[in-house]
Amino acid sequence: MNIKKEIIVEQPIHKVWEVLGDQYGQAYKWASGLDHSEALGLAKIEGAPCSQRSCQTNFGQITESVRKYEPSSYELEYEVIKGFPSFIDTAINNWQLQPAGKGTKVFIDFKMKTKGFLGLFMGPLMKMQMNKVITNVLDDFKQYVETGKPSARKAKEIATLLKKAA
Repeated sequence: MNIKKEIIVEQPIHKVWEVLGDQYGQAYKWASGLDHSEALGLAKIEGAPCSQRSCQTNFGQITESVRKYEPSSYELEYEVIKGFPSFIDTAINNWQLQPAGKGTKVFIDFKMKTKGFLGLFMGPLMKMQMNKVITNVLDDFKQYVETGKPSARKAKEIATLLKKAA
């Protein structure tokens, strides 16, 4: 399965990269569905902030491994290596940024391969779910980079988490 999406963020490319690349471990600040995230391990790719990211999502803990980190071409790619259901063979997300006038065009190319009978059966449902997740993440990202504040959806999640912690 492959999901491709793009969006225009009304900020210069270096500001967009700062949130996407430099602050890779802090996606929980803007991404709905993430209760917490943190950078893990020393970078294996020159310039990357880490080698992995741990994310507490609303469906469980996942770990991602940085596969590509290229500040000069504004490209980031990571793979979920732990935490997805066993019928998912691979899940790789590639982000690319390009200048677009005074703003930045953000591209996401998400590829997931399923395996086995359960993968064949669950594949279409996973594609629908991941399509919605990626759409929300892009909207959250745009809002955060443009305003410095989380989206309404993310703000609601933060408020819920704070109530649970109290």
